[in-house]
Order: sequence, then C-alpha cells, then structure tokens
Amino acid sequence: MVPNDERSSEETKGLVSDARLTRPGISDWEAAVSLAKAIMGAGSFALPWAFSQMGYFVGPVFLIFLMICSIYSLDLLVQASRKVKQGSTSAKEDDEPAKYSYVDVARAYFGSLGAKLTYGASVSASVGVCGSYLVFISANLESLFGGTISQTNWILLILPLCIILSSIQNMNRFAFVSLLGDASVVLGMLVVLIYGFMSSSLFAEDCAAIGSWQSMPLAFGAIAYLFLVHFLALPIESSMARPERFSRIAQQTFLVCSILSGCFGVLGYLMFGSDTQQIVLLNIHQSSFFVVAVKMLLCIDLLFTYPVVMRPSIIIVKQSLNQQPKDSMETTTPTQQYEYHRHLVACVLLGGVAAACSIFVPAFGVLSGFVGGVSQTFLAFVLPPLMTSRNANSYHNTHIGLVLCGLALIVWTLITTWNELSVV
Repeated sequence: MVPNDERSSEETKGLVSDARLTRPGISDWEAAVSLAKAIMGAGSFALPWAFSQMGYFVGPVFLIFLMICSIYSLDLLVQASRKVKQGSTSAKEDDEPAKYSYVDVARAYFGSLGAKLTYGASVSASVGVCGSYLVFISANLESLFGGTISQTNWILLILPLCIILSSIQNMNRFAFVSLLGDASVVLGMLVVLIYGFMSSSLFAEDCAAIGSWQSMPLAFGAIAYLFLVHFLALPIESSMARPERFSRIAQQTFLVCSILSGCFGVLGYLMFGSDTQQIVLLNIHQSSFFVVAVKMLLCIDLLFTYPVVMRPSIIIVKQSLNQQPKDSMETTTPTQQYEYHRHLVACVLLGGVAAACSIFVPAFGVLSGFVGGVSQTFLAFVLPPLMTSRNANSYHNTHIGLVLCGLALIVWTLITTWNELSVV
C-alpha cells in the first residue's frame, strides 16, 4: 500500500527550498541535455533502416504515436515515484535521490515480485543498451583501422575506459560532455544527409509508404530503443535542483528529439531506399578526413553516454550488494571508501555483462531491437500505468489499453527476434 501525500503545498515548497541549500542538483538545461543524450545516440542512425521496414508514412506516424505514449507514461512513472518519496515515513531531508530507484518504486507498489521483475528489466535494459554501444563503437573502430584489430579485441580494449567513466558518481561532470555529444550526433546526421544528397537521388525508386508487416516488429524495437528511456528518467529527475519541472523539460526534449530524428529517418530512407543499412553510417563509403572525424566523434559520444545509461543499473546493483542483516546496518554507517568500493564493484560486474552481450551478439540491430522491444517496453508501457491504477485503486481504460498494447508489442518482438535469430 502506498501512503497518500499528506504534505501541504507550503511544506512541500519548504522541503524543496531546504533541499536546494543542501543538495543543489543539476539545472533544467543540464537535465534536458542529459535526457537528450540518452535519447539521441547510436539509435538515431538506425531510424532510416526502421523506416525502410515500416515505410516512410507508417514509420513517422508510429514514431509520433510512440512519443506521445512515452511522454504520458513517463509522467505516470514520475508521479508514482514522488508518491513513494513523499509518503515514506523513513525518508529524511538529507536522503540522496539515488536511493529511490525504479526498483524501489516498484517494490512500494507491488512488493518483492514487482521489485524482482523491475530489477531484471532495468538491468537488462541498461546492460543491453550499453552492450549495443560497445558493438557500435568496436565495429566503427575496426573499419576505421582497416581490421588490424578485431571487433572483439576492440571491445576488450574499450571496456576498462567504460568502467572508469561509469565509476564517476557525480553526474554534473557529464553535463558539458553531454552537450558536445548531442552536437556530434547532429553533425553525424548532417554528414549522412549531405553525402546522400551528393551521391543519390532525393527519392529512391524502391521507397514504400507502407512497409511489410512481417518486418515491422524489428523496426518497432529500433524506435523503442531510441525513445523508451524511462529506466533513465528517475536518476535524472532526482538529480535536478527543481525536480517539479522535469515533466515539462521531458516534453520539450522528447518533442525536439522526435522532430530531428524523424526528419533524419525519413530523408535517410528516401535517399538510400532498400539499400539502407541498419546503421545508416555504413552507407557512407567515403574515407575523407571529415567523415572519419565525425565517426570518431560519435564513438566518443557513446563512450560518455555509457555511464549515463548504466547509472540506474549501477544504483540497483549497488543496493543489492549492501543487502545485509538490518541490525548491522542500523548500528554502523558505511564509510565513504566502502561506498565507493561497492560502486566500483557494480561498475565492473555490469561492464563485464555488457561486454559479454556485445561479443556473443555482435549484431547491433538484433541486440538493440530486442532490448527496446522487450525490456524498455515493459518498463515504459506496462509498469507505470499499473502503478497509477494501484495507487488510485481503480483501472482507467487508457491505462489498461497502454498495458495491453505494451504486452502485445513485447510478444510481437519476441516472436520476430526468435525468427530472425533462427534464420541467422
């Protein structure tokens, strides 16, 4: 049972003011940049291929539909999280926001079973996305260096750097890098579009407005991989100095990212047609300094996106590593050194799993589509409306529809991915 919020508006404002004095947090702009960085990255360059599967009409329509549903369910998740925080009798004014992870919220609403399901979905989403980042980076580096170092060896070389970056606990240090990363993604999109205009016609002859129904689930996974970043929302929202502004920031950020990504996806498909690769950068065969520089910038961008995406799972695993008898926890307070060692162990464990996924499933489209269509869909479309319905002790038709839609998309993705792996 989730306690009701009994604080008055004056008390809430006072708590927010006190929190700002003791824990400033990140600004609205930094939160928007971090959220945009989580959305726009490697997945943006898979949108032209996704639209080639869905069609240049159905693809954008589905993207808009998914964006609207994502914004709605994200607001449900944030509101449910705030109910847990405000209703917790054990919460203190100096508690760190990181203590309220997605798993904590699920536990408050659904008990141990809900926590375990959310634990698995959150960790698999973060690890799967980061594993796809390693595939993207290693594949590009292998091609840029002429195959002198294999993709697997590049993954092993990159992994220590990813672990070091994810061990940094202060998200403020990534704000400026996030801005540069977003700029590199936009620059990469411009390079693809400029090259496409120079080397191909604006409208390829084999472009279709409506794609094949058999291939649409794979395309859905690619779009979901891009926009269903709910498992990253709570850490960003909790890190804000003004968390009450998060919903508005999220709406604006999703809208801008959707417009940029949607236009890029349509133009990319129209230029390359049925030859559109799962990563549209592979359609660029030039090796000029500018093209190479852009690919390197994108690899650097993903390196610094890795710790942002992995952060929620690090928090969850770090808390699990501290699951000891409550009596000892009540009498002793872990030292700062112990806390950091626990954090570092979580970084190493999760990094190892992500590397294993990228080595055993070195196909970006399959890995990212599966993560987006299953884990991210479960966290975005199934749990948030169920939490809201549980809190209100009633089931709204919109919430039921969102849950059923999410479950259907998960089953659809599982069947299509299994068929794809069977063919391979």
